[in-house]
Order: sequence, then structure tokens, then C-alpha cells
Amino acid sequence: MPHDVIMPALGMAQDTGLIVSWLKSAGDPVKVGDPLIEVETDKATMEVEAQADGFLVDVQAAAGEAVPVGDLIARISETAENSAEALEATTELAKDEPLDGHQVIMPALGMAQETGLIISWAKQPGDAVSEDDVLLEVETDKSAMEVPAEASGYVAGIFAEAGSEVPVGDSIALITAEMPSAPVAKAAAAKAPSPQKAAAPEPLASVDEKPAVKPAAPRPEGKILASPKLKRLAAEQGLDLDLLARDCVPQPYHVSDLETLRQLASRKTPAQGTVVQNRRVTAKVPTVEFDNFLAWLGSETGKAIRAESVFAFFAAGILRPLVGGSDQIIATDAFGITRHYQNPDLSGLSDMAPTEDSESATCLVRDLTMSAVTDIKLGAEDIPVLSVTRAEANLTVTLEAPSDALSAEATLSLISRFTERLQNPLRHLL
Repeated sequence: MPHDVIMPALGMAQDTGLIVSWLKSAGDPVKVGDPLIEVETDKATMEVEAQADGFLVDVQAAAGEAVPVGDLIARISETAENSAEALEATTELAKDEPLDGHQVIMPALGMAQETGLIISWAKQPGDAVSEDDVLLEVETDKSAMEVPAEASGYVAGIFAEAGSEVPVGDSIALITAEMPSAPVAKAAAAKAPSPQKAAAPEPLASVDEKPAVKPAAPRPEGKILASPKLKRLAAEQGLDLDLLARDCVPQPYHVSDLETLRQLASRKTPAQGTVVQNRRVTAKVPTVEFDNFLAWLGSETGKAIRAESVFAFFAAGILRPLVGGSDQIIATDAFGITRHYQNPDLSGLSDMAPTEDSESATCLVRDLTMSAVTDIKLGAEDIPVLSVTRAEANLTVTLEAPSDALSAEATLSLISRFTERLQNPLRHLL
């Protein structure tokens, strides 16, 4: 019996997976554990292994396609031949089965609505449902709403997949009183006849190109929600997704937002006369707790821990929820030595090590505690700059940031949380 290869869920909130490349070709022999494909989510790129011995057949999606989690992408069969004839035979059997039951149609959720975008299905073929159960979530140009089943029984068929835009009145599912012997999932050939049309509509766009539920007011300092495809294209073109958030473009972002992103990036060039306001905030804390903390770290690890490493560690942990990721922190000292730390908050302080320079950085940290500098006002860089100086028994922290890098609220939050960590480093470390 053929083994179905489906798009796996590689993350908690993953809806789709982008096929980066196929590591096996149709007809190739495979063994359990052989890497089949590389799949990219918004978090990572991972290899998906074969779960059965045989031959790779019935490849349903090509490299570069975003496939909903749970969708069939290939099969592993005992022979190297595609099972198209067997699938056609199964479809013919499905056609012969009675499709009597409650037809679920695409509802009209607005006065001038012609189509509805299926965001997600809450039930799957074969699931039991009650009439008040949420069956799916549908989006129009005005809002997103949950659609109830309106009948009790079993989901015998789903005829339009998540990400499909379906005309109002078209049949999208079937609910039967009895448990179906062969539930149909997204199969146009086995689709029940629609009250208005006989054929299933073709999806107008891929999932990556259609927006999902849109928050009313996305915040620039919050996490950026974007499809893996858009993230990759933006990175290739040197575009910053934060620009969309600062311009209050609804999240999540998709490939359709790429042109808007390009236009926003062009407005920021000096030729456009963009004026960026600089923010500067200072705070002062006693040195005793931080000095004791550094001494304790050295005794526990047997290593001399640099103050700049701790500053980078603290800054990265604070910036992660504020700007959606800490990425690279650049640290400099009073002697002009520059070090780069990649996501330092994700490693232990004793294991932190400088990395190679990269093009992207989230924050610049200046450790001036070994110098005679007691006050600093150099002006903001393109990224936030945290400077730490020492005078008598106090540490003074100065934060300089351009207004398009941090909002006023995020600026105050960054310096407040940073100084809290300097005052109580052990508590914040735990």
C-alpha cells in the first residue's frame, strides 16, 4: 500500500511549508530515513525524511511552492510508476457513492461580496460536527468571520482548500448523517454538485499571496508576521519588513506586499528629503551589583567575562520582543575594538563568542566603563546605540536611537529594562 508523504508541521503556529528543493526525483528508490525534501518555515529550514521504503511517485508540488500543512505532496510506492490510474479509479468510486447531505456553500458576508477567501478549516474530512461547531474561517474585503456547520453529522468532503478564493454560493463542503466510507479532501473530481455551478473554482492565488486575518493596528515594536517567501525576497533585495509595520500595513505580510515595501524603502532615501528625529535618553544606576555579578561569573566559569558581553546579552534579550528578533549586536570598547555577537541571548554567557561581521545589526553597544568618559552625546546611528560609562560609584546608560528604528515607548522600555538588569543581574538572568 502506498505511503502518503504530507507537508509536516515543523512549528507550533505553522500553516504552510515552503518546498526549498527536492532531494529525490520522481521514480527514485528511497529508504526509511533518506532526506526527501528541504522545507522552510518562518523559523528554520529542515530536511524531511522518508518514513517508508519504496519509490518516490505522485509528486504533487514543485520546489518553490508553499503547501498547507497536512496536504499531500508525494507518495512512496512499491513500484516506480505513478499511481494516476489507481487514483482515477478511486475517484470514479467516489463519484458513484451517494453524496446526499447538507451542502455547505460559500456564504455572503457582505452586501457587495462576490467571493470569499478560505483562511482555514476547523474540521477535516471524516470529523464529527454539530450544527453550532465552527467549520471554517472566511475572509472578505471587509472582515474575517467563522462559519458554522449548520448541520450535525460528519464531514464527508471538503472541496476547496485553505487559501482558495471561492465565489459566493459555490459548494465548499458536504456534511452527511452517516460516517463516510471514503471522505474526500480537496478533490475537484469528487466534488458534490454546487447549487449554482458544477465545477470547482480554481484558486485565484497561492496561500503566500493572500492575506490572512488582519489585526487592526499592528505595532512596529511587535513581532513581524510574514510569509517565508516574502522574508526571503525582502532579504535578497535588502528591504526591511519593519517599514510595513511602521506604515501600519496590516499583518501578516505576503508577496503581494512586496511592491508596497519597495515604495516605502524608496521614500526613506536622502533624495526624498526624509527627516529622522533622534531620541536620546540617559539613566544612572549603582555599580556595586553589576561588579559583584561579573566577579561571580568569573569564579563560577573560570573565565574572565567581558562587561561588553553581558551588555550585549542583556540588550539582545530586551530587543527580541520589541523588534521581533535580536539578530546581531555590535559591541565596541573604549579602545576601538569591535566585536559582533549573533543572537547572544540564545547562548549562555560563558559560551558567548564573537562572530563574523554581517550586514544586519539590531543594536550597537558601547562599553566605555574603562575610559574616563562620563557623558556622551554622539548622535544616533542607523540603529539604536547603548553607551555605558562609569563615574564614581555609578554606571550611566545613554540610549541614542533614530525615531524610525524605535518608537518613543520602545525607547523608554529598552533603557528601563536594561538598567533594571544592571541593578539586579542575577534576578534577570534567572
